[in-house]
Amino acid sequence: MPNVTTGIQDDIIARSVLQGFTAAIAPLAALNTLFSDAAAQKGDRVSVPRLASALDAALDKSVGGAYTIQDIDSDAIEIVLSNHKYVSMGADDIEVANSSALVLERYGVRKGNLLARTVAQDIFGLITAANFGAAAHTGTAANFDEDDVADIALACDNDNMPTDDRYLVLSNAYIANLRKSNSITDTSGYGYNAIQTGNIPMLHGFKIIQSNIIPANGENLVGFATDGSGIASAFRYLAPQAGNKYDRAEPVVGEGGITLGLRSWYSEDFGNTRTVMECVYGRAVGLPAGIKRIVSA
Repeated sequence: MPNVTTGIQDDIIARSVLQGFTAAIAPLAALNTLFSDAAAQKGDRVSVPRLASALDAALDKSVGGAYTIQDIDSDAIEIVLSNHKYVSMGADDIEVANSSALVLERYGVRKGNLLARTVAQDIFGLITAANFGAAAHTGTAANFDEDDVADIALACDNDNMPTDDRYLVLSNAYIANLRKSNSITDTSGYGYNAIQTGNIPMLHGFKIIQSNIIPANGENLVGFATDGSGIASAFRYLAPQAGNKYDRAEPVVGEGGITLGLRSWYSEDFGNTRTVMECVYGRAVGLPAGIKRIVSA
């Protein structure tokens, strides 16, 4: 029979891990990312809709002639749930008795952050020259300003990237240099104070996202512009096999449908409670024109 104290500990850890994961996974909002608490197994396939890169031509209508009906020009990416990452926590009987809720929460948030960083960096690992072509901008953080953002927007315009929901994801140093720009900090006339908040309002049509987890990918990657179509990813709840003896095995769902899996059991051999928080996911390149790379050199 599950221990009540252990169950409360599981709840605290699960929610705090999910909190930390949600905060750190935020940059994936710039991409086509689907979360679901639907049960799946590693190796299952998920179809993620995407808009196609080209439309059928507009047609001439002849007098008395029939209309030629064109299919809605959309398709889907089939993603294999091939990645399984998790964080684990173990506590013996004394640690369970002595751990406060605050300690468990802080520990869980750190674990959730670690899991999210690992997953996001794996997905961002697809942002390479081989997948998305030459960089739209090359330059150091010290020389990066709003004029460079305008040039990146132009590169997006020239490739017909939709203007709705454009994102610019930048590493810390590039965000810091934008914060120093007088034209950005002096926004009092717009009812917005960038100095007080540290946030940068929309810039040349981009929603700005700061991220310190962008991998260099061996190509000096420091950021990217996207409308979300460049990469698609899907997350599912990994259901355990039947006949297991877990005390708890269930999905934990948070803000925006973000879902992690919880498994918890007590090891009588070692006298400790074991908790695992995990996600199974897949990722794939979407449209090559859907991401514009930004590199430092």
